[in-house]
Amino acid sequence: MFKINRELKEMKDNGDSIKLAIIGCGKMGSSLISQLSKIDAMEVKLVVDRTPQKAIKALVNSGVSEDKIIFTDDYNEGYEVLEKGYICVSTNYRLLYKLMQINAVIDCTGNPPFGAVIARKTIQYHKHMISFNVECDAVVGPVLADMAKKSGVVYTGILGDEPGAIIDLVDYAYGMGLDVLVAAKGKNNPLDNYATQESLAEEARKKGLAPKMLTSFVDGTNTMLELNSVANAIGFLPDTFGCHGIPTSPESAVEDFRLKKDGGVLSHYGVVEFSRGMAPGVFIIVTSEKEDVRDLMKFLGFGDGPNYLLYRPYHLTSLETPITIYKAVVENEASIEPLHGQVADTVAIAKRDIRKGERLEGVGSDTVFGKLTSHARTIKEDLLPIALITDKTIATRDIEKDTIIDMSMVQLDEKATITRLRRRQDSMKL
Repeated sequence: MFKINRELKEMKDNGDSIKLAIIGCGKMGSSLISQLSKIDAMEVKLVVDRTPQKAIKALVNSGVSEDKIIFTDDYNEGYEVLEKGYICVSTNYRLLYKLMQINAVIDCTGNPPFGAVIARKTIQYHKHMISFNVECDAVVGPVLADMAKKSGVVYTGILGDEPGAIIDLVDYAYGMGLDVLVAAKGKNNPLDNYATQESLAEEARKKGLAPKMLTSFVDGTNTMLELNSVANAIGFLPDTFGCHGIPTSPESAVEDFRLKKDGGVLSHYGVVEFSRGMAPGVFIIVTSEKEDVRDLMKFLGFGDGPNYLLYRPYHLTSLETPITIYKAVVENEASIEPLHGQVADTVAIAKRDIRKGERLEGVGSDTVFGKLTSHARTIKEDLLPIALITDKTIATRDIEKDTIIDMSMVQLDEKATITRLRRRQDSMKL
């Protein structure tokens, strides 16, 4: 990290900086804006939100004088605002990728269909794409990463979210020559697949979250999507449909996540998992075939082996994002990307009976929740990835509660960017 501080200070001293555009001023976007105000040579130059007052408030809370903030939805005016050293607030998302001064775009919306639009256009305009939008990444990340490489820019998830934190641990283990058996995250919330926005409205209000977001946490969909991104990054799969999700602890995780023949729950290794006893951290189970390494691990207090726990008892979401920004813009390196292609999918399951002609809602809704499975199964059974659901997705037949929804049961919006990207990705076998 000293290297990052030194290089950013040198950029600042030379009058250079990374100029950033952020879309979405919820909890993550607003906290990121504040955090970036403390970082040398990283400047938030454009903030886009449907409610401009939220963007202005976030900037003011970060220490920006209100007279330095100018609202416009016009490209030419936006260009002049940035040229004169002011900060632009807008409701026009097209400014994100069109304004020439911007080096990187950060998506904090959590909206998969909209995120696909932002990512595709940002990459086409040769800007780095930094995404909090794991919902979008889980379903079309491979094709976006492929586009980014061809455009000479970086497409990446963030270090501070659980997927990026898991990959950081995996990278650490691989760097030591250890073998990774399990890549996992803790789950903060109780698991209730049938949770609704109405049932969680009061809790969401207390936590300062949108009910839709909290619903996606509690019904397990967010966990599945996060592990989906991890699976696509390292080539692991869930051991069973939706993962085991057993309670565990730092003291018992190694024993719990052994093979069945050894008293654990797993049929095989090379899996993604979650546990309700490890929140808010992330963890991996590692091993080594070398006897000297095992002896040293025992000496260091990691137990008798042959498996060992590496546990990070926290993840700091937007607070760690400046590291991802630096790596992407300065070093042209992703914190997490789908290097193995579409290995897994988070498919939609009916939360309740859905009638023919009814409009489906997607992640965090009252109509469906998601579970993680292999991409091979998705293709074989023509299943519906939950993040492909848009506001124009319609049920073409009655769907009973708990049905795993396949493509014959719905009509997708074939004009939606996310649908077209997924069709392209499938055709390219990414």
